[in-house]
Amino acid sequence: MTPLEETLLKAARFFQEEGIPYMLVGGLANAVWGEPRATVDVDFTVWVEEARIGEVVGRIARVFSPLPGDPVAFVQQTRVLPVESQNGVRVDVIFGLLPFEREALGRSVPVEMAGFSVQVVSPEDLVLMKIVSERVQDLEDARAVVRRQRGRLDLDYLRPRVQELARLLDKPEIYERFCLWLESGNPGGGGFSAS
Repeated sequence: MTPLEETLLKAARFFQEEGIPYMLVGGLANAVWGEPRATVDVDFTVWVEEARIGEVVGRIARVFSPLPGDPVAFVQQTRVLPVESQNGVRVDVIFGLLPFEREALGRSVPVEMAGFSVQVVSPEDLVLMKIVSERVQDLEDARAVVRRQRGRLDLDYLRPRVQELARLLDKPEIYERFCLWLESGNPGGGGFSAS
């Protein structure tokens, strides 16, 4: 087992044992639903009531080493707690705030990894997280999920949400790009540019 896998499982076990709703997001979730790519950290989204953030940060700090000097203040300002495992792998714990994040946690999917069930963001919600990005890598990740999960995606859920994001952000190209990905049968179809 690689240090990255060890850290992933250690964090997932911790969240489960502590009763903290969580889901794997980021590059490792993309490897589950899209195309594997090099990643050096583990990203989780968790849902914690505002009043319990200090307590939960303290519990996380007993298992992982927080990177900021004042981790509670850092989470309150950024909604992220960067920590490091004993084997040196970084974990970003994202404290969800938006209704979308809470819904995505409820829609997360158990995936077996090294004999352990890990909650992973659904492929639809991973697409939603990445399709609004300006980063080329995030757009490539979203397109890979659409391509690889074609025929299995819940388009009744996904399509109106992509359309709404495009409208709210006043970026019609987001929805246009998504439609091209759905229509395209080839891996390079539905090109994009980060502008």
